Amino acid sequence: MTTRKLKLSIAISAALVAQVVAPIGVAMAAPQFQAAYLRLDRHKAVTATGGTICAQPNTVGTEADVRITFPTQTGTDFTVNSTAANWTTSVTNLPAGSTAWPSIGATASAVSGKIVTFASGDLTVGTLYCFNFSGTNTLTNSSAGNSLTGTIHTRTGAAALIDETNYATSIIADDQIVVSAVVPPTFVFTLSGNTDTFPGNLDPAAILSTAGRTASVTTNAKGGWIGWVKDSQQGLFSATANYKINTAGTVNGAPSTLTAGTEGYVLDANLTTDAAGGCTVAIDAEYDGATTSAGGTLSANFQPFAACTGTAPATSNGDVITLIERAAIAGGTPAGSDYSDILTIVAAGNF
Repeated sequence: MTTRKLKLSIAISAALVAQVVAPIGVAMAAPQFQAAYLRLDRHKAVTATGGTICAQPNTVGTEADVRITFPTQTGTDFTVNSTAANWTTSVTNLPAGSTAWPSIGATASAVSGKIVTFASGDLTVGTLYCFNFSGTNTLTNSSAGNSLTGTIHTRTGAAALIDETNYATSIIADDQIVVSAVVPPTFVFTLSGNTDTFPGNLDPAAILSTAGRTASVTTNAKGGWIGWVKDSQQGLFSATANYKINTAGTVNGAPSTLTAGTEGYVLDANLTTDAAGGCTVAIDAEYDGATTSAGGTLSANFQPFAACTGTAPATSNGDVITLIERAAIAGGTPAGSDYSDILTIVAAGNF
């Protein structure tokens, strides 16, 4: 009798040890991935989103599919489209350091509740694999919340777990930052100088030109800029002689040509720099003297001498126009050392 009791006691103890080591009816947990995550394209509540799945296998096995369980804590965290064909995949623009998930299904193979399954090729332990999912209203963030958990796991063709990892994500009121900035309007206009003297005495036998002064424009006006000129007295005037060498021609959209021995006075505008920018500089036809004896008629009213235009944004980054005065006199032009004129040069950006 004693021997039977001892054997029974040993048998019961062995059974208890076996249950402690492997409790009856409890499955052993699958190994976790070395790394795994779900990256949503949007975290904003009540917003349709795609996403990216990444996982780094930890267990040797022949993967046949990968299943993603979306968070189910409240039952309204995510709305999952039940049509498998709507869950399309891609393997472009993946996170840095990752590899395209091999043989990932072009669409999901099955959708059951909040579990979406994709066919998979065999994975190599230690390699980080990723794929994107997108489609027509496949997944919608429903209600805001933090630490919403789900699962990513891979299975064999016999539906045996290989690797499995729980993940957490979040739904918030808004996931975007609106950035605003102001670029103020700018306009920089300069003249290279405020005097421009003829290099020698005016002579009936020649047409003389000044060295010229430059007008420079930099502006971010989307329509470019325009430059104008007006003349104080439409000629070179001498108070001593009480005489004026009148400007030649009329303002008619074409330059006037001076002749040695015949009085005349004009302004020539030359394009020096058409700077980088969206606009193209053009000299106004009136002041576009093609030779050293031609130029435009000067007026008491502002006349355009150049403009920079183009398809918006037609900005300018430093256009330069050279303005040159030309004069001719006759043999009987009264002598005087005080012949002078004042040109007013202005410009404006076309905002």
